[in-house]
Amino acid sequence: MKHFFWNVLTDIDFNLPLYIVSTGYWVNQPQVIRKTGYKGYQWIQCFEGQGMLEIAGKSTTLSKGQGMLLYPGVPHRYYPVIEPWTVQWVEFNGNFAESLLRSLHFHESIVLYISKPEILQARINEINHLYSLRKYLSSYDGSQLLYGILLELFRYTSTSDNRSNHDQYEHLKPVIDYIANHFDKPITLQDLANQLAVTPHYTCVLFQQTLGTRPFEYINRFRIQKAKEFLQQFPDLEVKFISEKVGFESPSYFIKLFKKSEGITPNTFRKTHSIKS
Repeated sequence: MKHFFWNVLTDIDFNLPLYIVSTGYWVNQPQVIRKTGYKGYQWIQCFEGQGMLEIAGKSTTLSKGQGMLLYPGVPHRYYPVIEPWTVQWVEFNGNFAESLLRSLHFHESIVLYISKPEILQARINEINHLYSLRKYLSSYDGSQLLYGILLELFRYTSTSDNRSNHDQYEHLKPVIDYIANHFDKPITLQDLANQLAVTPHYTCVLFQQTLGTRPFEYINRFRIQKAKEFLQQFPDLEVKFISEKVGFESPSYFIKLFKKSEGITPNTFRKTHSIKS
């Protein structure tokens, strides 16, 4: 059994950064061979059974909890291995589609593991439900819903059966919370490692994998953001006291980091963002 919804595309859609072309599901997906690829981007998610994707000279199985993101114009073939192979999909395009996918580190067609498949399923079901009710989907609603799906792909998928971005962040969250609650005090790498019962070295690895930065770079960024809040909240408080209030022992070092981060000094920031009438 299959169910398709095709969007009625207008100039509005073609001028949007992202737009939905079609969506739907197959209860028993048949073989598909595309020798010259397909014209749109596709996200195809497996819910039952198992399929096989052949692309770029490689064969990859696709089971429950996995999905395939396919770029346009790339020859491929997929077919059922264990039936019924049940899949759900959304086809999309847009002027911003490729650049957004690349910014989310999806640089090519790929099979992904999904840590929370029910969330992506709910997103696509929402689109299908709106189509069923209205018989059409507004360009703006479709673009907004599609953007949400792509963000969830980034958040809940990985290229192997390991932690997704969301899972990695949740694992690191005790450290993030510790920094938020102790930024005004001296913090050591061992303090951070103790929150996870891991080594300081592995703490650095987790930060780099999850946030793309080192622990003390993150701490400094957090302190600078809190300093910006305090500079506005306490317009008469000297910069050296603001520095102490956010955990910097040296006012000169604080000013140096602040200028490097914001491009201006703390006092200039305060004048520019003054909340005094």
